[in-house]
Amino acid sequence: MQALCSRSEKCRADIRLKLEQAGVSPAETEAILNALEKERFLDQERYATAYARDKSNLQGWGPRKIYNMLRIKEIPEEVIEKALSGLGEEQIRQRLTEALKKHRSFREKDPRKRYAALVRFGLGRGYSYAQIVDCLGKINESKHE
Repeated sequence: MQALCSRSEKCRADIRLKLEQAGVSPAETEAILNALEKERFLDQERYATAYARDKSNLQGWGPRKIYNMLRIKEIPEEVIEKALSGLGEEQIRQRLTEALKKHRSFREKDPRKRYAALVRFGLGRGYSYAQIVDCLGKINESKHE
């Protein structure tokens, strides 16, 4: 498990799943997880920060989607909040604006259909409705100038 953790960031849930699949007992699993954390092979904060940064930069995910995925991986709430605060609000809005401009619905002629499709797209990516509306408003302002 040390070798696995050395290659890439893992969280407790990832390692627990690997150990369960290998048939390791729950007591041994906990002992292994504790040892990995003690030796700093596992670090929930480091994992959450790397996960949030990578998903935001590489997949274009918004804060809500990242938050939900980290909750599924059993990362504590305060660790998630700290990881998401490192993303930066301006970067998030810039990434959302770029994604909305690139989306195929952006070329839709009917403004209502375009707006609805882009809002659905943004929500699916994990951005808040307020962020989406704000970015769409700025995009429309820049088109009219």
